[in-house]
Amino acid sequence: MSLSVLLAKKYLSLAPVKPPSEWTNPEFLRRPQVEYEDEVAGGFLKWFPALSLPGKEIFDIGCGFGGRAVRFAELGAKRIVGLEPFPEPCIEGAAFAAKRGMPNVEFLVGAGERVPLDDNTFDLVTSYDVFEHVEDLARVFAECLRVLKPNGSLYAVFPPFHHPTGSHLDGWVSKMPWPNVFFSCPTLIQSVDEIMRERDDGFAPRPLRPNDPLWTLNGATIRSVRTLLANCGFSKVELGLCPLFSELNGKWHSWKMKYYAFAFKPLRFVPYLNEMFVHRMVLTATK
Repeated sequence: MSLSVLLAKKYLSLAPVKPPSEWTNPEFLRRPQVEYEDEVAGGFLKWFPALSLPGKEIFDIGCGFGGRAVRFAELGAKRIVGLEPFPEPCIEGAAFAAKRGMPNVEFLVGAGERVPLDDNTFDLVTSYDVFEHVEDLARVFAECLRVLKPNGSLYAVFPPFHHPTGSHLDGWVSKMPWPNVFFSCPTLIQSVDEIMRERDDGFAPRPLRPNDPLWTLNGATIRSVRTLLANCGFSKVELGLCPLFSELNGKWHSWKMKYYAFAFKPLRFVPYLNEMFVHRMVLTATK
C-alpha cells in the first residue's frame, strides 16, 4: 500500500460512517415518503421562491423515488414526468403517487443524456442534487433544452465537486470534509476499496463509469458548468452560488451558524476558492 493511500485511509477513518438502512435494507414506500416530507418542509422549492407550479407540465430529471414529484402535483402542477436510470425507484414512485391519489404523475426509466420524450413538451425541467451524477452534463443540458417548450425554463440545484462533501463519501464511508481536495481521486478509490474490503459488510457502491473521477460523479465544478452553459443554447442563464452554511440561516438560530454564513459569503466570488466554499449551484436557464 502506498503512503498516499495509507494517509487517505487514515484520514477517512477519523469519522467513519456506514450506509443508512434504507440503502441496505429498504422498506417499500419509505424513500418516497422521506422525499415528500422534505419537499413539504421546503425541499427543492425553497431555492426558487418565485417559481409557480399550478398548470405547469414538469419534467423532473433524477426524480428519485417520486416523493417530490407527488408534492409538485399537490401544489397544482398539471402533469409531472419523473426520470430515473433504474426501475426500482420508478416502481415505488408510481405506487406512492397512486397512494396519494395523483394520476397526473408518471415515471420513466431512462438516462438524462437520451430522454425518451418529444421536443417542446414541458414548461419546466427540474433537477435536485442530480447534475453532479449524470454521465455527460453537456448532453443533459442539450436534452433539457430540447424537451422544453419555447420560453420554458430549467431549474436545477447541485453541489460543485470540491464542496466539503462533494465526493459523496459522507453517505457510506466517511464524514471527513474535502477528501477529494486533499487526495487525488485514484488515491481515494484505492483507499476506499481497502476500507470496503476490511469492512466486508456486503455493501458495494455502483461501479465506476469509464469517465467517473469517483463513484457516480462526473466531477462538475463551478468553472466547468459555466463553460458548458455558455455554449449550450439557452437564451438566458443565471447561475447563483450559495455559500456554505447559508442554508442553515432561518432554520438554525445559533450565532455560530449566522457567523459562518456571513464569513463564507465573500468566498463564492473568489475563483478556485469558491469551488470549496460554495454549498450549492442554483441554476435557472430559459429556452
